[in-house]
Amino acid sequence: MNEITNVKCGDTTKDVRRGRISASGVERAALCPGSFAAEKGKRGEVSEIANAGTRIHAALENNWYMDLSDDERDLAERAAELRDELMEGFWVGEPEREGTAFGIPVTLPKNFPGSHEREARLRAFDGQLSGQYDGKFKDRHRAMVYDYKTGYAEPIEATHNLQLRALAVLVQQNDPEITQVTTVIIQPRIRPEISMATYDAEDLEKATAEVKAILDRAYAPGARRQPGPIQCKYCKAKAHCPEAAELAVSLSKIDPAAITADRLPDLLNACSAAKKIIQAIESQAKEILRLDPGMIPGWGLRTGVKMSKVVNPQKLFSRMNERHSVLPHEFVSICDVGKGKLKELLKEASGLKGKALTVELNSLLDGVVKQTEKAASIIKVKAL
Repeated sequence: MNEITNVKCGDTTKDVRRGRISASGVERAALCPGSFAAEKGKRGEVSEIANAGTRIHAALENNWYMDLSDDERDLAERAAELRDELMEGFWVGEPEREGTAFGIPVTLPKNFPGSHEREARLRAFDGQLSGQYDGKFKDRHRAMVYDYKTGYAEPIEATHNLQLRALAVLVQQNDPEITQVTTVIIQPRIRPEISMATYDAEDLEKATAEVKAILDRAYAPGARRQPGPIQCKYCKAKAHCPEAAELAVSLSKIDPAAITADRLPDLLNACSAAKKIIQAIESQAKEILRLDPGMIPGWGLRTGVKMSKVVNPQKLFSRMNERHSVLPHEFVSICDVGKGKLKELLKEASGLKGKALTVELNSLLDGVVKQTEKAASIIKVKAL
C-alpha cells in the first residue's frame, strides 16, 4: 500500500515516519543494517546548523523570509532562485502557456496536468519506507524532486545519494504512470549549487530492487551492526552501540610504531567514526553527571571556563579616551574585525546584496587584510 501525506516543515508533534525507515536513513541502513533497530527510542542530536536548516526550509515552504537572519535570508533567496530556474527548465521544449507558481509568473506547458507540490511525505513497500521531498514538479510521465541542503558539508552528488534515490523510487511507486524521475540537490552554500541525477524506467526498476534489498536487511531479526564514519555520524545509537564502542577501544590498543602505510586507509576510516562515537559518549556522560554527580565512579564535571567579550566597544573607547587620552587610531589597532559582521554592516549601510555586496566588500578589503593558512588536514578522497 502506497500513501501520500502532506506534512508541514518542522512538524514534530508526531512521528511522521511511524517508526519505519525514512529516505534520509536509507544510506545508514545500507552501511549498517542493524542501526535501524539500535536507534529505536533514542534521541538525536540537535545542532545550530540543523536548526538553521529547519528555519530556512520553513521559510522556503511559506515564502516568508522575515524571521531569518541576514545570512539565512540570503541562502533562502538563492535557493528559491535556483528552484525557479529548475521549474522553468523542467518544461523546456513543451508547448507553452502562462501560469503562476507560489504567486510567481512562470511559463507552463499546455494540455496536460502539470503540477508543483511541496513538502509531501510518500510511503511505499507496505509502509516500510517513507520519504519527504522539499518539492516536486510533475507532468504526465516525468517528475523532478528536489531537496535543499543548506549546511557546510562537502558537496553532495545526486548520482550517488541514496536518500534521493529512495525518493525517486517512492515517487514512481506512488504514481505508476511516471517513467522518468530526476532528483536534484539544491545547495546554495556550495559549488556546484545544483546536482542532478535522472532515472529512466530501467534505472527506476534497478533502484527499486536496491532499496527493497536494503530494507529487507535492515528489518531482518538480528541485523548486523557495522560502525563506520558515514553511518555513525548522525546515528542516534552510537553512544550505546557495543560495536561502535569496540571500534573506539580497538584504536586505543594499536601500537603506533607498528602502523604501516597499507593499514592507514582502514585506520583513518576507523578514526573518523571513532571521533563521533567518542563525542557522543562524552556528551551522554556530561548529561548524566549534571543530573547526578556521583553516577559515574571516578569521573566528574569540571566547571566551564568563563569567557569575557566586549559588547560595547564605543563605550569602552569613550572611557579610555576620557581617562587615558587613547586616540581613535590607537584603539582601532587593537580591534579585530570579523568579515561576517563587516558584511552585515555594509549590507545595512549600502543597501547592496548578492553579487554586488560581495564585489563591494572585496573592494573595501583590498590591501587591508592579511591572509593566513591553517595547517593541512586529512580529507577523504572519492575513488575515480
